[in-house]
Amino acid sequence: MTESASKPKYRINAVSKKTGILPVTLRAWERRYQILTPKRENNSYRLYSDEDIELLRWLKNKLDTGVSISQAAAELKANRQAGIHCEPLPDTQKPAITVDKNPADMLTGELYHMLIAHNEIGATGVFDQAAASLSLTGLFENVVIPVLVRIGEEWYQGRLLVATEHFASNFLRSRLLSIFQKIPIKRAVKRILIGGAPGEMHELGMLMLAILLRQRGFNVEFLGADIPLHDLVDYTAETEPNMVILAATSREAAEALTGFKFLLDQIRRAPLFGFGGGAYNYFPEMIPATPGIFLGKSLSESITTVDRLLKQP
Repeated sequence: MTESASKPKYRINAVSKKTGILPVTLRAWERRYQILTPKRENNSYRLYSDEDIELLRWLKNKLDTGVSISQAAAELKANRQAGIHCEPLPDTQKPAITVDKNPADMLTGELYHMLIAHNEIGATGVFDQAAASLSLTGLFENVVIPVLVRIGEEWYQGRLLVATEHFASNFLRSRLLSIFQKIPIKRAVKRILIGGAPGEMHELGMLMLAILLRQRGFNVEFLGADIPLHDLVDYTAETEPNMVILAATSREAAEALTGFKFLLDQIRRAPLFGFGGGAYNYFPEMIPATPGIFLGKSLSESITTVDRLLKQP
């Protein structure tokens, strides 16, 4: 590298565009891993050099191949101690124009890497940025769900520890519950109970649906995962909601719901029964086998279906 290449001249937003790495991520890496120590202007703005940008591109390429940020930072430190410089990437990998074209993809990748690194501070920053720049539906369908799917696949293939999968799920659950609880509860409106089928332990999908329906103006009560059906029937008879929605992500959980509408119909004022979840996308034959209303294959479809059913006169 030349003397010019080591001269600090780029502010953090320019570096973000050149590398495809969010500013909040750059700051988190600086704090936690001491990857870079950018110079500071008189107004305390960070300044990065061309050498810094090459190093960041090297790091991002490592992350894109599945290496965690902690592993990449350790390799970088070892290389520095051995006097080995990171090889610059080809020009074809330099531009990060896709960042401006599809910020959701960028946020998804950043959130994934923060979560698998167990970086709660960094993950919080990325999640907050996504929440501020996207609608709730966009946040869920374009960021949260893709991250959950990717982490689930990596865990299933043995590439992630159970501890990492649990950390990511619990982090996202806490953020989603915070959103849900901040939405005002309306009393004199249609009331919906949402929970998981017996044996269903994944609750983030139904929690996102509960958030979107409460945002739409319904009085939504979120019951969580693995609901015993007879207990739910008793509670439904006592509280008389307008609709009960249950989710299933496994075939076993979906099979447990095939007789639920019959139980609900024994109630004097039986509510509508809606169902959905990944099980019905993987096993579509379970849809006609389950009496009730299939809400749809996505959150957006489910919201539209509930709107149509409960907002009509």
